[in-house]
Amino acid sequence: MLMNSTSEMRTMSHPRAFTLRAVGVVLCACLWFTSCVYTDLRSKMAGSPAVDAPADGYGSVGKFPFKEAWYGMYFHEDKVGYSHYRMEPAGDNFIIHSESLMRLTAMKNTNEVQMKEAVTVRPDLSMIAFDSSVRMNETTLKMNGNMQADLFLISMDVDGQKMNREYPVEGKLYHTSAISLLPALKGLKEGRTNSFTIFNPEKQGMDKIEQLVMAVKGEPGPNNAVWKVKNNYGNSVVYSWLNPAGQTVLEKALEGQLITVVEDETTAKKFLEKKKAGRDVILDLSLVKTAKPLPTPSTIRFLKLKVSGVDPSLIPEDHRQKKSDVSGDSFALTVTSEDVSRFKEVSPKGQAMPSGMENYLASTVSIPATHPEIVDQSNKIVSKNDSPFEKVAQLNTWTAKNITGKMQDSFTALAVLRSKGGECQAHANLYTALARAQNIPSRVITGLVYSEGLGFLYHAWAESYVNGWLAVDPTFGQLPADATHIKINEDGSDGAQSLMKLVGKIKIEPLDYKR
Repeated sequence: MLMNSTSEMRTMSHPRAFTLRAVGVVLCACLWFTSCVYTDLRSKMAGSPAVDAPADGYGSVGKFPFKEAWYGMYFHEDKVGYSHYRMEPAGDNFIIHSESLMRLTAMKNTNEVQMKEAVTVRPDLSMIAFDSSVRMNETTLKMNGNMQADLFLISMDVDGQKMNREYPVEGKLYHTSAISLLPALKGLKEGRTNSFTIFNPEKQGMDKIEQLVMAVKGEPGPNNAVWKVKNNYGNSVVYSWLNPAGQTVLEKALEGQLITVVEDETTAKKFLEKKKAGRDVILDLSLVKTAKPLPTPSTIRFLKLKVSGVDPSLIPEDHRQKKSDVSGDSFALTVTSEDVSRFKEVSPKGQAMPSGMENYLASTVSIPATHPEIVDQSNKIVSKNDSPFEKVAQLNTWTAKNITGKMQDSFTALAVLRSKGGECQAHANLYTALARAQNIPSRVITGLVYSEGLGFLYHAWAESYVNGWLAVDPTFGQLPADATHIKINEDGSDGAQSLMKLVGKIKIEPLDYKR
């Protein structure tokens, strides 16, 4: 049923105020383990080669003494899945096969993600081609790519939507699967650095990887780890530990929240027998409770908070939110909702666009703004004589009223339009696609929002450019979004990583608010 007011919708449908994709995206990458579990896992490691990697590296995939490995995947020490890879020759080249399965519980609902991939590489691990499949919520995303001269060609298929992309490449290109293998291939020496470019399938774009190799000081670490590698890419840092043969036996990201550890096949696959759901990523781990409640949050137009426990740089400043009194990991944050009067001034003939708006009008896999079904639905909602602000208001209201709140994620806005359901990320993606179809620059925002009776939850909403950026919430139907919306990331590939750096750490204390 439809709620009678924004505040009522928000209180009764708070499960939609959480972006499950934020956790899922990160956990689909390398997941790593904490010291309190190391002892228990020593005996579960698969047999490792009794050789030492040559100081100058193996030089070729064919010389690796290890050909496959199984890993357990853990989130806050709760096992959430497993992964497996194996390498096999293919003529003069090699194929790296990998698979993983992950289950996440949020608001007492469990979602399963299955991934399979085959990557063809040269002996030096540089990529020739890849073929991948990710299945989630009964939907499958298929993606394949191949190198042709100095271009990398990508084709994608999801929900009947096909897209082709090409990326110029200078020099060698690697797949994400090469990250853990390159240190052993190039050489394990104290202080050695590696720099290379990878294609990141999740981002559908390029990432620069910087690696630093270090020797483990003192006694070997868990699973006979004698080497430690620091991997930097974007705003993310992942640490991996390698045994003497150069095989990765342990990896850790987000300061130990996400872990992958080598296991034997039986131990890794035993996860499939797990009947009881793990800890709830919302109710048990992600909810940020406050000592003072914020009644009727949808009416709050100014909010001042004390934020602590996290690096202040993780919370950006913009036209709505400002930081002050920064001291260590503590600072004051003020959030002010926009005055919509100035956004109504733009005529139906359009608005002057500042430079750099192309990305916010682009049609992508997750936001297919030019797909005929998206364009048709957008044109049914608005009139060509409406002003940009009126279009934003109508698209926002339509999305809130017609997309049912469900704790499930979708690959694309097209799937959301067809199923008429999804969580907050689904609402934000669909609204953004509909707005871009009307030539209104729009972007998805990830952050925190206050849910009455609970506290702050991770959430996704949107911003549209109408004589300036305007925050809208197509989950709650808010225009503008109320001041309890705390932005963490805007339309960036590091959004999930940024959110996860806050989980279990951020503390929020309301200081003042105005309606």
